[in-house]
Amino acid sequence: MNLTPTSDFVPRHLPVRWVDSPVIGPLPLRRRKPRRTSAEKMITCGFRMERRIFPMLPGRSLSAFTLLELMVVIAIIGFIAALALPHVGGIGQANSMTTATRQLLDDVGYARQRAMVSRSTVYMVFLPPMFWTNNSYKSPPLGYQTPSGSQVTNLVAHQYGAYALVSLSSVGDQPGRHYPHFLTDWKTLPSGVFIAPFEFELGHYNYTHLYTTNTLAGTIIDNVIYGWNTNYFTFPSLTTPNTLMPLPYIGFTPQGSLTTQFTNQYIALARGSILYPTDTNGIPLFEQPILSENPPNNDASNPNLIQIDWMTARATLVQNRLQ
Repeated sequence: MNLTPTSDFVPRHLPVRWVDSPVIGPLPLRRRKPRRTSAEKMITCGFRMERRIFPMLPGRSLSAFTLLELMVVIAIIGFIAALALPHVGGIGQANSMTTATRQLLDDVGYARQRAMVSRSTVYMVFLPPMFWTNNSYKSPPLGYQTPSGSQVTNLVAHQYGAYALVSLSSVGDQPGRHYPHFLTDWKTLPSGVFIAPFEFELGHYNYTHLYTTNTLAGTIIDNVIYGWNTNYFTFPSLTTPNTLMPLPYIGFTPQGSLTTQFTNQYIALARGSILYPTDTNGIPLFEQPILSENPPNNDASNPNLIQIDWMTARATLVQNRLQ
């Protein structure tokens, strides 16, 4: 009897492949796709979005706008623009008035400051309309001459809207010997805004009433506007010596007050346009300009007043306050 154990298991020899053994045959190489530029990515993204928003229907292709559709869209845009155009013009006028008000408030404050710093009276002088009809322009005082030159011609086209700051003396002047000088050039108000004509028509010791309404407080304020005083100033600048012109002014003292005691001063503004006559070459003529307030009589019905307190010489805006 054979006691030797038997088994059906037959050992198998597996092939062994060493790691460092060379690989037979070339390795397959993978080709990289070229990197797309930003423009190509945007075009691809836009095309995909277009396909999502405007899916192509079976059997149909995308088409552009027709001429009729384009004309309808243009007509609608023109209709909307025609409705909005008047309101845009009103916004422009409001901006011009705001700019003119801010400009005058700043210059009044500057005149007050210069008077206190330089310890001399500073005058805000205004260019009167048709100044060349004044007797001082036609027949200047003895020893003086008639103002002339390009600067005078240019000022003709800024009647009702030009002013400058002048000082008749400064610190260091000897007693009895004063040297006037212009602190600023002639300044002009923005187009569409000018000084109310009645300001130049009141004259000395005359006054008028302008009423402003405050609907929030339920009050009506009576603003008593006195005419500006007049004095002789070198005109139009210091570069033209021996020329004097009587010009209306508002004076600021070194003590920080107005030269007009117990009387406030006003600068009334109006909205509208001014037509200055010119010759064939566009040079302004020495003629009366044509004023047109828009809306008519707005300097009184809807006043915009720069009020200057006589005691402190500080300026504030006075106008209707509607709720």
